[in-house]
Amino acid sequence: MTLTQPQSSPKSVLESIRSMLVLYGSVRSTPLARRAGRSLLDLPLVRGTILSHHLENAQFCAQRFGLDSLQMRVIVDTESTAPIDPPVSESGKVQCQIEQDASPIRGVAGVLSDATQGMDPDDYIIVSSGAQVYLERLDDLVHAMAKKRADVTLVSSRDDSPVGVWLIRVGVLRSIKPVGYVDMKEQALESWKHDHLVRVVERPRAYVHPARSISEYLDALRANAQGYGAGTTIDEDPFREDWESSFSVAEPGAVVGDGAILHDAVALNGSEIGRGAVVVRSVICPGAKVMPGARVTDQVVTGTVKKGRA
Repeated sequence: MTLTQPQSSPKSVLESIRSMLVLYGSVRSTPLARRAGRSLLDLPLVRGTILSHHLENAQFCAQRFGLDSLQMRVIVDTESTAPIDPPVSESGKVQCQIEQDASPIRGVAGVLSDATQGMDPDDYIIVSSGAQVYLERLDDLVHAMAKKRADVTLVSSRDDSPVGVWLIRVGVLRSIKPVGYVDMKEQALESWKHDHLVRVVERPRAYVHPARSISEYLDALRANAQGYGAGTTIDEDPFREDWESSFSVAEPGAVVGDGAILHDAVALNGSEIGRGAVVVRSVICPGAKVMPGARVTDQVVTGTVKKGRA
């Protein structure tokens, strides 16, 4: 068995990064995405959206590692709704493009192989899951991965959270068969361990937060409100009272009446919350109405909530 020789230094690995691939998709649409009527990547955070949050982190990498033409490619599978518009990089160093994958089901490894066919084998790509929020800045994670000087590096956490970020040399993907389903962890990674240099960066705790269900999304919003590397999460803070609100988000086009309270809640564009209503740990979808004085808790609301508790 002959392992591929690693790059000469972490700097050369970082300088060889050409693209960040954000993978978004699932076997079927999630209830949150269906009720909101949009891609999960278009859901708002405290500032911007989940997709612009990815772009912000791509910009961190471009600026820190001197990457003047980094591409952020958002690859959406055939079963999922694509984001409406690609966000624009403030620095101009990152170009974002959205690609709808029209191929049959390929698995993550197959998708990556197909998406990198025109790239140099010695180029590196950052691979990220789409429906998630970073708890640590991506450039810190990528820098730690580059120090491993490996062909494939992944970030793991001791609490067994799902892997959310990879750094992969493109040449490794040439071993993926051009037709059929190829899973990343169960198939490709097991093969790569024999033929390439695979390393793991271990974090003591989760470094990303998923945002696919209503509870995950609201928890991700809480983490996003705290900022990167905030240390103890809200749920772990022994001095936090349950009545303390961490965030409230009302998109432009949402109508929020006088005295209405959004407590860890989101009002999407086209929703209406009446005067004096209280919305707790919920998402109010386009076209939904919370009538004056009504109470809503732990719901994704698509219809009309009358006065009382729902």
